[in-house]
Amino acid sequence: MINMKKSLTLLIFFVFSFGVAKAQLATDDLRQMKLPPLEKLFEGAMSSAMVQFYELRMEGERLTLKSEKRRWLEYFNIFGTYQYGVIGLNSYTNLGSDYPIVYQNSAGNQLWYNAGVSLILPLGKIFDRGNSIRRQKLKIDETTKEMEMWYNEQKIKIVELYVKVDEMLNTISLVIEQNLLAQAQYDVAQKDYIMGKINAQELNSAKGTEVQSKIQLERVRSELNTSLMKLEILSNTKILNK
Repeated sequence: MINMKKSLTLLIFFVFSFGVAKAQLATDDLRQMKLPPLEKLFEGAMSSAMVQFYELRMEGERLTLKSEKRRWLEYFNIFGTYQYGVIGLNSYTNLGSDYPIVYQNSAGNQLWYNAGVSLILPLGKIFDRGNSIRRQKLKIDETTKEMEMWYNEQKIKIVELYVKVDEMLNTISLVIEQNLLAQAQYDVAQKDYIMGKINAQELNSAKGTEVQSKIQLERVRSELNTSLMKLEILSNTKILNK
């Protein structure tokens, strides 16, 4: 019965060790990862969809400014008419009481055309034209400043995540070492248990230490992956799986 229990313990040990080995393989890339320079992440943020949105808005405001500068053309109105056709004229002549009335009919081609320019002076718009152009220029400046403020906020977020990820990359090496140490201690405890040098309670204690170290490793690895993905989104730069 004791040998069966020990064999079962060994089987659990090998299965668990295989799982730990897979976890270590999953963390190797994180352990060796080097973050790109901050300047590269800042440059990537400038090619994000939000910057393109601000650029499109500024382009629309510039077009509106051009239209505002040409609005003075509304003060002028060009008009013209054109008509062509055949006109008939009926008339009669009265030569006196002794003569019959003489009717006459004539027709001819006629061409009429008319052209001109009218000037309208809306004094309110004329005197406010400078203010309208100024307001439109202020909208362009406002959009530019809004984009700059957004970019500065992005850089602050990138820096905060960058420092956090860099710290976690240094921490994960220590966590991996602690996990390997706990695993090695459990290996020794496993052998001692088989040889009868320690009891089951001591073996379970070593096992618990190894499990806790593995849980800590998985927690740090998960948080690090999450932070890296957030950093990729903020900087619009590929970092994982290069």
